[in-house]
Amino acid sequence: MAKDIKAQNDWINSLLIQNLVHPEEEHSVDLKSCRAQIEESQLTERMRQLVADINRAAGYYMLELQEFLPPQPTILRIGFSKRFAEYFLEIVARDGDPAAVVFYSLSKIYELWEQCFPTLPRLRKPSISLDLDILPAEILNDDLQRWFAYLLSGFKNKFKPRAARHISVNDCKEFNAAARKKSA
Repeated sequence: MAKDIKAQNDWINSLLIQNLVHPEEEHSVDLKSCRAQIEESQLTERMRQLVADINRAAGYYMLELQEFLPPQPTILRIGFSKRFAEYFLEIVARDGDPAAVVFYSLSKIYELWEQCFPTLPRLRKPSISLDLDILPAEILNDDLQRWFAYLLSGFKNKFKPRAARHISVNDCKEFNAAARKKSA
């Protein structure tokens, strides 16, 4: 069995060497720690469940979910199509930085023009609406609900989620002291 796997890998490696460009080691980044934090916090599972709940409530597949395997920096993408645009929410791993949730849209106007002018080059550039750094362990279900509300609204400002505010130990002590005074 091990010989079969080695033979398969030799075939794949020879194909890669002959036909594909190998990424240089100096340009590759290690995203394993960021992915491990996301898996440990069960962020992708919670988002998967919310997508299923929304699609069930809508009665059709309103949201499309895609998951990506390593070494891709994108971990999860949720898409929503509305009129002349497609809206996306992506969870992206970053090397040395916290993960990020990125909201962006793509215009469908090019698809309409392509029907009239098939030789028109397809250049669809994303329009980034919001890019938030996240710590996966601190993401609550309320945060996820705000993200989905923002996505489904077509990125309306009144639904725009705020960046998670990291509370220091001193702020936490001050808050607890103020709460005790108020309750006394």
